[in-house]
Amino acid sequence: MRPRTLFGRATLVIALVSFAFQAFTIAVITWFALMPLGRHATSDLAALMIDTARSWATESADERAWLQERIFRVHRLQVQDPPGPASAFARQLPYFQLLETALGGRLGQRIELLASHASDGEKWYWADLPIDGASVRVGFPASRVDVRPWLAMMLILTVGTVVALITSAWLARWLIAPLSGLVLAAQRVGQGRRPDPLPESGPTELATLAREFNRMGEQVEELLANRTTLLAGISHDLRTPLARISLALGMMSEKPDRDLLERVMRDVEGMNELIARCLEVSRDFTEQETTEFDLCDLLVEVAGERAHEGTEIRGHKGPDCRVRAKPLALKRILANLVDNALRYGGGGQPIDIEYHLLDGRVDICVLDRGPGIPESEREAVFRPFHRLEPSRSSATGGSGLGLAIVRQLADANGWSVDLSPRNGGGTTACVRVPLADAGIVPRRDPARR
Repeated sequence: MRPRTLFGRATLVIALVSFAFQAFTIAVITWFALMPLGRHATSDLAALMIDTARSWATESADERAWLQERIFRVHRLQVQDPPGPASAFARQLPYFQLLETALGGRLGQRIELLASHASDGEKWYWADLPIDGASVRVGFPASRVDVRPWLAMMLILTVGTVVALITSAWLARWLIAPLSGLVLAAQRVGQGRRPDPLPESGPTELATLAREFNRMGEQVEELLANRTTLLAGISHDLRTPLARISLALGMMSEKPDRDLLERVMRDVEGMNELIARCLEVSRDFTEQETTEFDLCDLLVEVAGERAHEGTEIRGHKGPDCRVRAKPLALKRILANLVDNALRYGGGGQPIDIEYHLLDGRVDICVLDRGPGIPESEREAVFRPFHRLEPSRSSATGGSGLGLAIVRQLADANGWSVDLSPRNGGGTTACVRVPLADAGIVPRRDPARR
């Protein structure tokens, strides 16, 4: 049965690969090393046995005792004269087949080895060799070829398998332990809780994964906080006009008043604007596809939609270029920056829009001549419903969502946005889009040479 866990599967795969490699190694060593060595060894032993048989056949009866003692002492061979009882045996080693082949090749006929046991219990192997019309039985003890390759192979496979299992288990645990921590952390994120930061150590891939997950956890926590703030702010901003509308309707039921009706209509318009902004955020975040468009045309469109505000919006044309990005998201960011500049830009002072191509990115900036933003507040103003004025009166500003939407849309698309003081007074709000991500293609100005 296949393991269900990643740890079990990784361990099994590594162990099986190690076992298969061991088997392949043993087969290669056997075929290309042991078998040639066995052929050479059996060929030498066959030649020695045949020379012994021929020497025995040519020696006189008086010299054979001396020859018997010498060949046993030097070569551990023995001539059995007369031949005793011997029988066939199971050939568990290829050595005996190789020896029979070598003997048969040198004598020109098939030779079959026989086996018997000596009085001391040692096993002997014999070969009846035809020499000059007679048969001479020459043998050697089992201790002369005392090899146990099967035991060696079993030991190699057993020890290798155990080592492979231990190593693969340790390696799999070492690699998968960070993933186990990632699973637990992902479950905590799914439950709406921020997990403890994962250690950003180990292999490069796992360290990068941990780093990105930690960053994602921070973003999820920030999104949850923004959602809570958004809901609380919407509830607060809707409750106030609803209370005024209820009071005005109660007063109008007793005495109709045109001024009260106009205030009710203004409150309804404010509520519609707030709801429209929330719907716009939802629509902009669900935009999936990127398209290619002309950046200059987009800036002209954003400026033209706000021409009725009564404030001059000036564009500073840079080199023509086409951008591949999400147009709704980029347009929403620029529109909110322009709205913010119109609302707080000093009343009647011109608003400038310009862009620059530099350092592998395009900087699109909206510049105003307002009172500016204190350095301590330049990050805080990107939080939902955070405003420099403590009041929420429509006379002093909008809903407090404009810059929060700008920052979240920029983060969602991998862009950056920041606020900085403008030379001569005012604020410069810039959104920076990387050229590699945006796919910007500069076009040469035909007026330039």
